Amino acid sequence: MSHPLPEVLLPYTEILDNIDAGVALYDRKGNYLFVNAGLINWRNISRADFMSMNVHDFLGVLDVCVFDLVMEKKRKVTRLQSYRNMREPDGTAQIRIVTGTPIFDEQGDVQYVIVVMQDAREIQNQYERILKTEGITKYDELTRGAEVRERIIADSPAMRELLSIAGNVAGLDSTVLLTGESGSGKEVIAHFIHDRSHRKNGPLVTVNCAAFPENLIEAELFGYEKGAFTGASREGKKGLVEAADGGTLFLDEINSLPLAVQGKFLRTLEEKSVQRIGATKPKKIDFRLIAAGNRNLQEMVKEGSFREDLYYRIQVVPLTIPAVRNRREDIIPLCEYFLEFFCRKYNRRKRFSREVLEELSQYQWPGNVREIRNFAERMVVMTPRDILEISRIPQGFLSQPEETAGWDPGSEAEEPPSVYRGGGKYQAPEELRKRPDPRKTITREQVLEALNKCGNRREDAAAYLGISRRSLQYKIKEYHFSDRCRYEEQAPEEKDE
Repeated sequence: MSHPLPEVLLPYTEILDNIDAGVALYDRKGNYLFVNAGLINWRNISRADFMSMNVHDFLGVLDVCVFDLVMEKKRKVTRLQSYRNMREPDGTAQIRIVTGTPIFDEQGDVQYVIVVMQDAREIQNQYERILKTEGITKYDELTRGAEVRERIIADSPAMRELLSIAGNVAGLDSTVLLTGESGSGKEVIAHFIHDRSHRKNGPLVTVNCAAFPENLIEAELFGYEKGAFTGASREGKKGLVEAADGGTLFLDEINSLPLAVQGKFLRTLEEKSVQRIGATKPKKIDFRLIAAGNRNLQEMVKEGSFREDLYYRIQVVPLTIPAVRNRREDIIPLCEYFLEFFCRKYNRRKRFSREVLEELSQYQWPGNVREIRNFAERMVVMTPRDILEISRIPQGFLSQPEETAGWDPGSEAEEPPSVYRGGGKYQAPEELRKRPDPRKTITREQVLEALNKCGNRREDAAAYLGISRRSLQYKIKEYHFSDRCRYEEQAPEEKDE
């Protein structure tokens, strides 16, 4: 059945057909009353066919129906909409910016809904072309991601200040050292800096130093010549440092770099040359270094597990990424952003209730942005498809690990274990690993023995005992050890009566 076009639109049809956007007019039931040429060309459906259709006929290929949102809220609504074009061979989804506006009758009821659709990618491209033409610099909130570009949420003063500094140093070749807890977004900031540098057209090579065994990391970083060692490739191999030539090298968890490799990397950094294993001479390369660590490098220097000269060489521009609990203005925007992100990915429609958002804003998020992302994905995939509003959080979804529960973020002496990933010199004895609760079973003498063997280094002592640094901290408090004294044969402090 064809639906009549309101007479008021007849004189404006030619004008609307020349707008560089898709325009559709619906009646209160969602029937098409008008579509312009832009929408006809986009969906490859004739105007006559549109006039016999309803907006809900496209629910199988749309992730969000803006018409329904306008009818529900009785106000203008703008959303990002994923449209899967089934006429294309691969059914590729396209992202549109869709704005729906209600038109009311004399009784105040919605009589029509007019919707304007624009291609999000084309708008972004036009924006970048104009900035380039006019010579204007900008902060692009989108970072290059392997899956889908993700925004940097920066509503908090701490994150805005961080991005301002990162943007200012991006155009320079100075080495940047990023510090922050695990999951706080160090790699995202590294992409942010690289994308604003003069090296943005070159490679960004990301290396997680903790991901390689100690006996292999040198070969992976610097490469090797053919026949350099048993098992080496006959053709040799280019190292990851060499692969960053002309671009940026991002060394994540640089605190996990073995001491022997630290010296060779320092020489590479200072001389801007790399020598493959088995090679007789170095090769000149040009790269910018961004390093990141999740341990206190100054403490590692004092312990002798990180070279002092390398530390001062990489700490030219130190940037600390605040933990999520210290930028609470970003928590709700992050939760809503990742919820929408995964709704688009899995073709779902979900939203958080006000009560749930309040609960999320009070949670400590020990896993930082990574935990928020994972939480949002779990809520999208585990909530029944027909439930639109998430009004409760299942038990256990926000349970803090025993090690981080109750951690005081203002304490300088105690740090959550998420900041540290191993790094100790000792392996826990097997009998200790099997204990369900080390805090209740490890004796005072065992703690003293571990601290003495490890030179009073708490990281190593915790690793020796097979517990976390936080658990060791509990035991030190429980047995009343003095923080300022060495632990050899130390007696418990007497308490005031």
